[in-house]
Amino acid sequence: MNGITSTWKWRSPSGSDPGSPSAQPNLADRVLEGRSIEDPVAFLDSSYGRIAPPEGLAGAVEAGERLARAIEAGSRIVIHGDYDFDGIAASAILQRSLRLMAPSSEIEVVLPNRYEDGYGLSVAGLKRIRAEGADLVIAVDCGVTAIDAIEAAAKDGLEVMVLDHHRFIRDEQGEIVLPPASVVVHPGLPVAGVDQVGTDHLCGAAVAFKVVWATARSHFRTERVPSVMKQELVEATILAGLGTIADVMPLVEENRALAALALRGLPGSRIPGLRALLLESGHGPDDGPVHEETIQFQLAPRINALGRFGSPMPAVELLTSTDTGPDGVRASTELAREISSINLQRRQAERSIVEEAVARAEAEGQTADDHPVIVLADPGWKRGLVGPACAKLVDRFARPVVLFEACSDGIARGSARSIEGYSIHAGLEAASEHLESFGGHAAAAGCAVALDRLDQLRAALVEHSSREIAREDLSSVVEIDCRAVMGEIDEVRDIEVVRQLAPFGPGHPRPTVLIETVRPIETKWVGADQGTLQLRFAGDGARSVKAVWFGAGRHREAVEKAIKAGALDLVATPDLNRWQGRVEPNLMIQDLRAAE
Repeated sequence: MNGITSTWKWRSPSGSDPGSPSAQPNLADRVLEGRSIEDPVAFLDSSYGRIAPPEGLAGAVEAGERLARAIEAGSRIVIHGDYDFDGIAASAILQRSLRLMAPSSEIEVVLPNRYEDGYGLSVAGLKRIRAEGADLVIAVDCGVTAIDAIEAAAKDGLEVMVLDHHRFIRDEQGEIVLPPASVVVHPGLPVAGVDQVGTDHLCGAAVAFKVVWATARSHFRTERVPSVMKQELVEATILAGLGTIADVMPLVEENRALAALALRGLPGSRIPGLRALLLESGHGPDDGPVHEETIQFQLAPRINALGRFGSPMPAVELLTSTDTGPDGVRASTELAREISSINLQRRQAERSIVEEAVARAEAEGQTADDHPVIVLADPGWKRGLVGPACAKLVDRFARPVVLFEACSDGIARGSARSIEGYSIHAGLEAASEHLESFGGHAAAAGCAVALDRLDQLRAALVEHSSREIAREDLSSVVEIDCRAVMGEIDEVRDIEVVRQLAPFGPGHPRPTVLIETVRPIETKWVGADQGTLQLRFAGDGARSVKAVWFGAGRHREAVEKAIKAGALDLVATPDLNRWQGRVEPNLMIQDLRAAE
């Protein structure tokens, strides 16, 4: 099936059943059936019991025991995190918990500056930390590939512990090569002899949460930790769940529970900075449940904006504050506002990059069928902003994208994002002779190339992607869960039933339904550029449903032709629109076509 902008596919064969939706009257049940979820009760379980204990994560118990000994010995501990939300949340979890267990010890957080230090551990950075008197470094959300830096640190007498979730280095035989750390905690390492093994897709903050859980048990020498520590572990769960959403982890298994617990617990969090940040993100006390979209598109980008522009340390201050009095709340509120202001600058700069990159890609022929990858560089594009810009170009052009900041030292530094089914990491690996460095995974990567070799890199990536990507894959694909009719999505309660399947994300995306042979009773083009399509369809009785398609203006001629032809088939996501105290059903259109 094909729409105006994409290929339509059923998520599973059961979803394509042409029978009437009344055969399975509950839309939420049909969505689960369309996803071949055999045990909905187990899948939807988002209780604390769904979270595997530290024993289910390789190295977590050992790390907890080691940290408990370090606390008892009064060791000076430095937490070395990363500059994104996940790394910052992980650092905050560790510092908050360790300070609670060792209030008289020095527990410092160090986060690299993207532009001055780059990503992860470095020989120079660890040497500086050692010179300042540290005994133990906890590398969190980084470190698993920092073999040289950790080796050098060991020679200086500095112990390094690694809590990470990124890809390992492997030798020529494909065997994992671990850094010489005192302990390596990683969800990708095997675990044996335990009843409940955790997911191998944990984010860095969730890894940190498991380690402080183990540390608390070891420090207090009991499973039943004091109430103040138990409350801190609840806050750590919230931060871990937010990191899970922000780092785009698959929302299945225990990740789903972590995300759901975070969304439920966030409004009542005892971290004043989190509450202030939530308010800055547009979610007030009377706005009902927090949804994952608020984290994905409002809260997490505010924190990420700091590291994209400079120092991420204000975010650590925000998330580690324990002052819940009036002065503390006031300080957190002011800091959250400052962070929002930086995020506004980030959005404006990112929008400019996207507009420029789109224009150049089209003008240079990089959106043609024979050019299945986009590779561009510009001195005005900050390397901290090109990753999100890549993602927007991938959505628009349905092909891998690599964007660079052309730096004054002759090196282009940037990020890459890919489409489903093509590993950009494999592409960079195939073109590695042209690169200064690269790292990442199948969907996203970072890399650096000498500017005078940019054309060779582009040619190599075009050659590799041409072999690996079929031409038909260079168009967007929309996966459909099941059929639906307007009469079952024309009331708020109908959508709320579907929302019970949340949180949504990778591995469990927002439901997409096919609505066939419907005629709009109202058509509008709205927005400053008249680029948003608004339709309205009749529901049951006097009810109606609004449907919105953002960005449809790029396909206006085809859209209007389909509407004039008569009835339409829609692929859309049922949603709720909240505006000025009113709540109404709303369809988010992904594509449409003239009914067949």
